[in-house]
Amino acid sequence: MKKTMVLYPGLSVSHFLPMMKLADELVEHGYAVTDALIDDPAPQKQIAFTATVDRVISSKPSICFHRLPRVDHLPAVTTNDGEFYLPGYLDLVRRHNEPLHGFLSSHFRGGIQALVVDMMSVEALDIAERLKVPGYLFHPSNASLFAFFLQIPSICAEGKRSFSELGDTPLELPGLPPMPASHLINNLLEESPESEVYKAIMDLARRYTNKYSNGFLVNTVDSLEARVVNTLRHARRQGGRALPPF
Repeated sequence: MKKTMVLYPGLSVSHFLPMMKLADELVEHGYAVTDALIDDPAPQKQIAFTATVDRVISSKPSICFHRLPRVDHLPAVTTNDGEFYLPGYLDLVRRHNEPLHGFLSSHFRGGIQALVVDMMSVEALDIAERLKVPGYLFHPSNASLFAFFLQIPSICAEGKRSFSELGDTPLELPGLPPMPASHLINNLLEESPESEVYKAIMDLARRYTNKYSNGFLVNTVDSLEARVVNTLRHARRQGGRALPPF
């Protein structure tokens, strides 16, 4: 009997498709794969994503897809201008924890091999812990960006200047080349440290090491990012806690 892996992808093309590549690899290695999906709360604004999901479902008969029941009072995941709104997205994932738990506990009474969740669905690792199954965090981008997100809480700890105030100060982060603070993502530079978006980014970064992940899966190749990959693999302490396997 095949061992079952359950994947929990993110709600964007750039997060969904890399996890589907992972699904293909797992099938090749003899696993049964099930994808648990959250219904897009704003399909009229994400036509490309909805079309991509439908296309993938129809083209991968070897993978099972299950849409979780919709929750009441869906939070907004985009602003009025159509921009992605991280606090709403994290709330959406959090509200689907119980439907995810119900699906896994009722459909896989024999247990699952592991639950692999998208990097922005880290709250779902609570379900892996409750079901006592291994939970893994999947980062669809490269190892350098992943290493950066692991370390941003230490760059601007409480009481220090905001990212925007750092100007062109070079950031020296283990495993990464020096980078001017002004080159960081816009949400960190443009948002006030008191804003909901800024706090959500920092909280998400902290949870990467504070949540009970059995390991990280990162979309990279050793030979392309040898320096940062070796740094991550040999990290002993990060943010006051030991890193899970990489």
